[in-house]
Amino acid sequence: MQKWIIVLLVFLAGTGLSAQTFRGSVVAGMNISQIDGDALFGFHQPGVNAGLRVVAILNDRWRVGPEILFSQQGAQRPNTSANISIYDSFRLNTLEVPLMAYYKDWRLTAEGGFSYQRLINYEVIGDNGEDVTAQTDLQDNLFALKLGATIYFSPNWGLNVRWSKHILDIDVDNGINTSFKGRSVSVRAVYTFGAGESLPKPIDPE
Repeated sequence: MQKWIIVLLVFLAGTGLSAQTFRGSVVAGMNISQIDGDALFGFHQPGVNAGLRVVAILNDRWRVGPEILFSQQGAQRPNTSANISIYDSFRLNTLEVPLMAYYKDWRLTAEGGFSYQRLINYEVIGDNGEDVTAQTDLQDNLFALKLGATIYFSPNWGLNVRWSKHILDIDVDNGINTSFKGRSVSVRAVYTFGAGESLPKPIDPE
């Protein structure tokens, strides 16, 4: 994890040397998440979503680039739940590296891409309150689809909302008929270093 952070910091340092080509940002906020297949319905598990972003500027409208994030996901039974599940909660701590493409239209930026997540550790609690982590095998390497948008209030500050869903099952196939796929919605503040993002005028429909 530290190696990837150092690599991205080197990129950020380089933005001062080639500000016309790269932009560096800090992102920080939260996830609300659930896991399809665990019978715990609803987005009730909060978690941290924070890290660094570097984008390469292709032109006035398009950017591409990676992020390096600490991202917490999972699922949780609400206090007033009528869900029938053998689980009470999942908590996944991951190092996440999304690779995103961005399209800007004035203050609004649409985004889409894919991410690789490395599972750092996790905890699974059964419906009786017992820790069943050792009996619940999850994949170390996870992959997800990402879609979202950012509205910029100034060249430096923006608010990002992002939807994410795992592409493959996150549980290990041990011959048990289960299929777990995580989903999350992230709400994050975005601060872009230096002069920030340019805010091109909206596209004229004519």
